[in-house]
Amino acid sequence: MEFKTLRMQIEDFHSSSTMIIRDAGNEKRVRILKKIMKLFEGVSDTRVQGRLTYRLSEIILMLFLATLAGSESCLSTEDFWKSNNKLYKRLFNKDVIPSHDTFRRVLGLIKPKEFNSILVNVLSNSDGAIRKALNLPAVKNRIISVDGKQLRGTGRKADTAEEIRDLQVLNVYDQESETCLFSEAIDSKTNEIPHAQEILSRMNLKDTVVTFDAMHMQNKTISIIAESKGDYVGGLKDNQGKASHFAKTLFTQENLEKLKCVDGCYHMTREISHNQLEERSFYLYPLTASEKKGLFSDWKKVYGVVCMTKFMIHNVTGKKTNETRYYLTSLKDIDDASHCIRAHWNIENGLHWNLDTVFHEDSMVLSDRSAALNQDVLNKACLSLYKRLSDLIGGKEKISKRRLRKIFGWNFNETMSRALTMMDPNTFAKSVEIIPKKPRS
Repeated sequence: MEFKTLRMQIEDFHSSSTMIIRDAGNEKRVRILKKIMKLFEGVSDTRVQGRLTYRLSEIILMLFLATLAGSESCLSTEDFWKSNNKLYKRLFNKDVIPSHDTFRRVLGLIKPKEFNSILVNVLSNSDGAIRKALNLPAVKNRIISVDGKQLRGTGRKADTAEEIRDLQVLNVYDQESETCLFSEAIDSKTNEIPHAQEILSRMNLKDTVVTFDAMHMQNKTISIIAESKGDYVGGLKDNQGKASHFAKTLFTQENLEKLKCVDGCYHMTREISHNQLEERSFYLYPLTASEKKGLFSDWKKVYGVVCMTKFMIHNVTGKKTNETRYYLTSLKDIDDASHCIRAHWNIENGLHWNLDTVFHEDSMVLSDRSAALNQDVLNKACLSLYKRLSDLIGGKEKISKRRLRKIFGWNFNETMSRALTMMDPNTFAKSVEIIPKKPRS
């Protein structure tokens, strides 16, 4: 299987061409923003109609643009629009800016599922515009990763000192587009399982590999993926006692050496990361027919068991570390399985880590859980735009998400103009100039 992400396609494009994104100009900028605001009208407004100063779509656009520019609270959202009063008047034709209390209250009234769905649609249109302008083909295979995240700082009630459990959010992440397709609040970590099953049952998983940790290694989850014609790679731990024991006793040193000699059953990577050498060896054991009918009879479409051994040595201290993990998969080639295992960590490193370090979600001060979840949804949408903009304008130069977010805050109009062109296919096609690179003589 070939797993090609949009980021990889853009990197290939940069190797042969240079791209310039022209400023859309004030008129186009306002037109695109009003077009996006119209899309936000699809979010249900539960407020009493006829007594409203601001439409819900207006409040959402205010929150969205402020978050892009670096706002991390409703108070700083109010400050942002006070600093951009001219843009505010042109967009909303109003003089009075909502208070931070209004932003906080409305943020808690928005229905998260509807909100997330519309933002994902906006991001999908953006990716479609990029593919069309750069003449990039649609990818055939994709990886969907399932994992949960804890929103620290939300474990308290408003106006009291009483502490409650932090809000848990289940994320379903598309590795190809680097977009969080679903974000759902759950009561506790173990409640990820039924929520994930319900989401996966609604998805078309053909030509898709679903990756997940050991918690989601459930018969029902596997059945849902298999029945939707998808594939899977999932962690195998002690919660699946017999299967886990089988893997631990199977991968002896003698058997590992044998698998190295079998085509499609061994893959090794070596790299320098975090100031240490990391060497990973992947071994795929294809289950026999009797094993599939016996111990693994409840696991639909299962093909084999994977063992990953990881050896690390620190370049400075010389400290050595060994780690072994096991996985169950429907994939039939170790190269595919190892790629998906490595890709699964992007939901931790590319999504969760950035939400904490770029958006400082661990310091979120929203005690209203609906408001906190909606802010989390906004952060993820803005993160996806940062990533895409970084890919497009960075070329071979790596622009960190933290740096790009600061650029948004310091030079909002120009940077927003580039981001907005990506969100409107017609404008992006007209704003992009492609210059082929001259071949080296």
